Amino acid sequence: MEDSSILKVRTYLEELAKDKTHSHFPSFILEGLQVIHVGRGIIRCNLTVTHHALNEDGNFHTAAIGVLMELMGAAAVYSVGGSHVSVDLNYSFYSTAKIQEEVRIEARLAGKMEDLKSAIIEIRREYDEELIATGRLWMRLLMTPTDLDVQHNGVDQVSKI
Repeated sequence: MEDSSILKVRTYLEELAKDKTHSHFPSFILEGLQVIHVGRGIIRCNLTVTHHALNEDGNFHTAAIGVLMELMGAAAVYSVGGSHVSVDLNYSFYSTAKIQEEVRIEARLAGKMEDLKSAIIEIRREYDEELIATGRLWMRLLMTPTDLDVQHNGVDQVSKI
């Protein structure tokens, strides 16, 4: 049975991919996403590249790939629990994909250090398994007002520290 973090990640990704209103920017990129596997610290998905994710040359846009990497890396980190915020994303591009080509995305938790967690993300073209891009995302545990020991100012917002 899936724990609540894993179930939330699966549901979030599936709902975002189905968002035809495109009320969220990532839903443009995730249109056509198929969630293959969500486990503790690992996400596997397939994505058919749509016209929303193309650059002017008809290739999978590097900015779309960057957004995809951050989303999938964050989902892998979230699947092990806790709310985190991105502090660093590094990625390298090796190839590309065209419209209607399917890519495979795998994001997995790679390490932990104090309140930091790291995920490694790979994107490969499905039909020939050629590596399109790799990335590493570092995320820090999100600090809440109680973690910061700040005082409430009485108007439902955190006062200045």
